[in-house]
Amino acid sequence: MVKQQHITHAQELRLQAVHCKQHNQSWSASKIGKHIGCNRMFVSRWLTRHQQTGDINDKPRSGRPQIADAAAENYILMAAQLPECTSAADIAAKTQQALGLKLSGSTVTRLLKRKGLQHLTAKVVPMLTVKQKLARVKFAKAALRRERCSWRRVMITDSKYFRLHAMGKPAGRWCTPATREVVARPKHSVAAHVYMGVAFHGATSLKFVTGTHKQVSKYTDPKSKRPYRGLAQQEYTDVLHDHFIPEGNKLFKNAGQWADKWQMQQDNAPAHKTPINMAYIAANVPGGPFLAWPPNSPDLSPIENLWSWMDIKLHKLDKCKNIEELKERLEQVRQSIPPTLLHNMFDGMKARMERVIELNGDYIGK
Repeated sequence: MVKQQHITHAQELRLQAVHCKQHNQSWSASKIGKHIGCNRMFVSRWLTRHQQTGDINDKPRSGRPQIADAAAENYILMAAQLPECTSAADIAAKTQQALGLKLSGSTVTRLLKRKGLQHLTAKVVPMLTVKQKLARVKFAKAALRRERCSWRRVMITDSKYFRLHAMGKPAGRWCTPATREVVARPKHSVAAHVYMGVAFHGATSLKFVTGTHKQVSKYTDPKSKRPYRGLAQQEYTDVLHDHFIPEGNKLFKNAGQWADKWQMQQDNAPAHKTPINMAYIAANVPGGPFLAWPPNSPDLSPIENLWSWMDIKLHKLDKCKNIEELKERLEQVRQSIPPTLLHNMFDGMKARMERVIELNGDYIGK
């Protein structure tokens, strides 16, 4: 009896690439790669090999032959999705129990990485109530009812704390206990609390407010008789009057579009939605406020993506020594925001709104 030869997943992809080229002569390697789910270099290499030799098998090589065939690979990929298989060792044990194939955890890890998988912890997202989900759907539908270019005439505002010292878990390194890196961190990191407005046409300069290191509010809490520790309603009025509204007018005037119609979108921070500040926006922003922002919805705002982009860029620069250097670097990063990033953010809002409606108000994962 002739032993059946198993075809590996890689060989299946090679066959698919050759088959596609034979039936679609005009297709490029990139188009074939997108069609079968692999990169252009893989397709180009195996099409050339097949054209030269008529063969798509691996060349003879030294070393141990591959243990897992296509069926085993498919089972390992399936086992990786099971809730009880949280480690490579668990998957290896499950595979041995089901197929009788003994694999090491290292072999399973290499196979999963080759398939593009990573060992990641669950992403923590806001827990949304039914009421909040309904509000998100209502907001999305209202936004979609506006004309096609409505988001292009909106300036979205938000604030963020940028810290002098990174407070997350340090990146892992392969080392011995003797050469393990030691990272010193303060108990409380110095921070800059910054406001910014972004639109399709550009971004405002940064406005540092209370919450920034050594920046004390000039307004006093009537209950404690002390300066406010956070952003007060009066200070946000100043931000609107001195910063957002004049810079928003300038942005849209320079763009030559919607200078007399632009609108402002903000979140539901307590200082933002006071009757005084809402009335101030309605009276002084040409188009008034855009829509009431749904609660617990940072995933709907593209400025959150921009904050993340700025944070990554900031930490690629030299470490800041003090708060003044941090402010300078932040403005430097702000000035380097590419226009195409803003264009994609605002033109992608329609897709965000459609997605949240499709998910019945659930988290969209942006």
